[in-house]
Amino acid sequence: MRRVALLLLGGVVLSLLPLTVAGCGITCGCASTPDPNWTPPALTADEAATTASKFSAGRTGTSSTSASGLQSSLTYVAPDHPAYLVAGPLVSALVDAETDMVLEWVLVDSIPNGNDVSVAKDKAQAAAATFLSDRTRDTTGLVPTTELRSGAATSAYLVSWTVQSSNQPGMSVLINPSSGVPFAFVDGRTGVTLAPPTIGAEQAGRLALATVPLPGQVVTSADFRFDLEHPYWDVSVEVPNPTASAAPEHGAFVSVDAVSGVVTVGKSY
Repeated sequence: MRRVALLLLGGVVLSLLPLTVAGCGITCGCASTPDPNWTPPALTADEAATTASKFSAGRTGTSSTSASGLQSSLTYVAPDHPAYLVAGPLVSALVDAETDMVLEWVLVDSIPNGNDVSVAKDKAQAAAATFLSDRTRDTTGLVPTTELRSGAATSAYLVSWTVQSSNQPGMSVLINPSSGVPFAFVDGRTGVTLAPPTIGAEQAGRLALATVPLPGQVVTSADFRFDLEHPYWDVSVEVPNPTASAAPEHGAFVSVDAVSGVVTVGKSY
């Protein structure tokens, strides 16, 4: 039932080639010319997809995510700081367009879907440490801390490595407390503020159904939308028509914030 859509970006995403539009009236045809002050980033979109694919595989090289299944779109995480939002059926990532470093990574199908905690804290920290070492991320001189973060919708372990006695952001790995699987990574050392998702597709569907209480309704799709600060799920719910060949009787398109769980009904029918 669930399908993960390819990347759909919001207003933060800039075009791959910024344009300067000549002034004109509403009814005239406008000519677009390249911005003479714009220079392309060091990394291409295809190279960013390759970086995300390699990060997903780690040094073991065991990953079903290939670069050909990923799509990249250029954005800016700060003025003059380009990055690529990369997304595919299973993985989303943010790749620095100048340094070729992965700043954020999400394994979409492993995001928690409840508050079940089956994995001990030390096991979660060990899984996070293995995740980093398998991706050659050096933690020398950094101190790990592990905390279980529980919300109304889901719970997750947050394992962070920071400089001792420092408030500066470090590297963090999020672990699904039910499965023990690392589902998100954030490198905060660049100063970029990122909000990894902590609510999975099934929980997003349940939140959508609770907000649109129509008898007999079901979730027909949940599509993950990767965003820098507000990743979310596009959820479709509908009441099937008793006649299978007929269109659904009722339904709604719902947006579920993948961090906070806030639900917004976009359209009902």
